Amino acid sequence: MAGDERTSYRIPAEPDQVAQEDERLAHLTHKNDRGTVRLLERIGVTEGWRCLELGAGTGSIALWLCERVGSEGSVVSIDVDTRFHCELPGNGEVRELDATCEAFGEAEYDLVHARAFLEHLHQREEVLDRMVTALRPGGWMLVEDGDWSLYLRQEIPEPFRTLSVGALERSVKRNGWDPACGSWLLPALKHRGLLDASARGQVATMHGGTPSAEWYVAGLARAKDDLVADGVIDADGFDAAIAQARTPDFAVLSSVGVAAWGRKP
Repeated sequence: MAGDERTSYRIPAEPDQVAQEDERLAHLTHKNDRGTVRLLERIGVTEGWRCLELGAGTGSIALWLCERVGSEGSVVSIDVDTRFHCELPGNGEVRELDATCEAFGEAEYDLVHARAFLEHLHQREEVLDRMVTALRPGGWMLVEDGDWSLYLRQEIPEPFRTLSVGALERSVKRNGWDPACGSWLLPALKHRGLLDASARGQVATMHGGTPSAEWYVAGLARAKDDLVADGVIDADGFDAAIAQARTPDFAVLSSVGVAAWGRKP
């Protein structure tokens, strides 16, 4: 997007920011990996496949893929920030690469997977085009992102509602994040000619002080200085909102996690 100052999703270098993001990613891994693995098994990932993992985070799915495809297969795991990535065995390769502006292959892979990745990119259309290009004929795409429409329509107690809604709106304006990306996935795959395209959605309860909520609350907590500086909420209100979301009686619906998949002709 010419003239756009927004950049890829990156975590600041300060040690406390890194530690908080490491913890948040661990919660996301715990929350999402089981569902992702079920979908990969459904697609039929097996020995000998060549796989590409984009926006890999902790690398837990890349590690599972390495074990699944065996010594005859291979996995390339890409993230703009690989500080949080686990080590991979010999059939896996970790690459620090910005997928919004760097090439990552053409007709090379039996599987291309990305989770909670496209929603953060204002260049998502172009990146998805390159993901399809990276698939070999007959290869499978699996993409997973959120749709926050239901979350925003529910009753959320104050002051957490002010913090949460304000932070989401700020991400849209400043970073190009798309809160409805999940609803875009299936038509986007069909528009690009993928066959057998299908999708599913899942919503859960986020309980205060548990991983079911901390994957989101911890991300807000990490962004305190920026959110207060931008006037989303004042410091006292911020602290009260985070404390509220960590109480045992706090419970709200999560965003809808949408997964879509299809096969390249």
